[in-house]
Parts: sequence; structure tokens; C-alpha cells
Amino acid sequence: MLKKIFLFHIILAFTITCIFGQKPKVKNDPTHDDKPIHFGFSLGLNMMDYRIEHNEIAVRNGVYIGLKELSPGINIHAIANLRLAENFDLRALPGISFGERFIYFENGPDTIPFYPSGKNYKAESSYLEFPILLKYKSKRLNNFRPYLIGGGNLRYDLAVKKEYDLEDQLIMINPLDVYGEIGFGMDFYLTFFKFGTEIKYSFGLSNILRGSDRNGEIPPEFEKYTSYIKSITSHMVILSFHFE
Repeated sequence: MLKKIFLFHIILAFTITCIFGQKPKVKNDPTHDDKPIHFGFSLGLNMMDYRIEHNEIAVRNGVYIGLKELSPGINIHAIANLRLAENFDLRALPGISFGERFIYFENGPDTIPFYPSGKNYKAESSYLEFPILLKYKSKRLNNFRPYLIGGGNLRYDLAVKKEYDLEDQLIMINPLDVYGEIGFGMDFYLTFFKFGTEIKYSFGLSNILRGSDRNGEIPPEFEKYTSYIKSITSHMVILSFHFE
């Protein structure tokens, strides 16, 4: 699903480039990108995913733990853009993002049934994040300019609890993680501001599975969830709308 969304945006970017790059037009705000620093804000949507790697015990017992469905979340960020050169900018986008993932547990014939029976476990995330990104801009085409983006993002999940909870938290997750981010976008120069649309793929760089609570313990009723998982990494696709 995440790959299909990313591919759709690539096709859309190519189509718009062909349409807007045909004839010369009067340029709106022609000196916008010459400013040494400028600010703005960003609103967006995200799709959060987990990559869950099973261990040998899970494979041997026919246990599968995965995501049932993807649910859209929202992002809100501030923008600080520093001009480095004609085609390069350094961008900081501190902000927050909210989302959720629905995990299901499929047990084998010889394993104990999972709780809750027939229901999906909802893993919610509320991230404080601070991405630092390098932006490479192509040559401006009339009032349109495609670009590539890449860098890193530090995220802290405020929704992660310190204790296991049968209702809210069956799996312990480390709240802090570092992400790599790559993507591309399109800037549109309007009369009074620049509007941009951007899609990014964000991938966690570490295993965020935590086997025990803050006291170093695993309550017996939760061990059946964590004992089958080798690692969990977080992944996202983010569609953003920038106003600068």
C-alpha cells in the first residue's frame, strides 16, 4: 500500500512537469528563492506502518503478527528554510504527528489463543519530531519547480506507556527513534506565497521493540505477545502541503 501511494505521486509529478513546462509565463514572486532565510508552516497526512520480524519460535508454531489495515493520520509542522546555494536549501520542520496502526495476532493450532479474541490491537502514536532535511531544487519552470528532499528525523512517541496494559499496550515500544527520510515535491509560486506539495518515505533505523517494562519485568499474561517477535521497525509515507 505504501509503495503504491509513493508510485502514484511520482507519476503525478511527471505529468504536472510536462504540462507546466511547455510555454513561458509571467513569474510570480520571482525573488522568493533568493531570500537567505524564510519561514512557513506545513499540514499533511500520513500512513504509519510497522515491519514486524518473527523469530524462530513463531515460525515453528505457525504464529503470525502483522498489520490488519493502514489508517490515515495528520501532521502539523513549522518550516524554517535556509538558502545554501542556488539549488540547495537546508530545512528544519519541527512539529507533531498523530496516527495509529491496527495489529492482529494469528495463532497456530498448538499455541494459546491471543487476547482479545477476534479483535485488532490499536497501536496509537503521537510524535514530537524534528526533521532536518536537505532540499535540492531543479531549475524553475515558469511558476513551478520540482525538487528532491532527504535527511533525518528524530521522533519521540508521547503515546508510549511505561507499563503493559491489556487494553491499550500489549507490546512495549521504545518511544525514541531516528528515521531516514527521502522524497520529492513540487513548488508552485503564487502571487503572495509559495505552495508546495511533497511526499516522503520515512523509515526507522533501529529496532524499537522493548521486551520488558521500566522495572525490567514481563508480566506472564503479556509474554505470549513479545516472545514471538524478533524486531519491530517503524515506517511511514507522508503527504505534506507547505505554505511559505
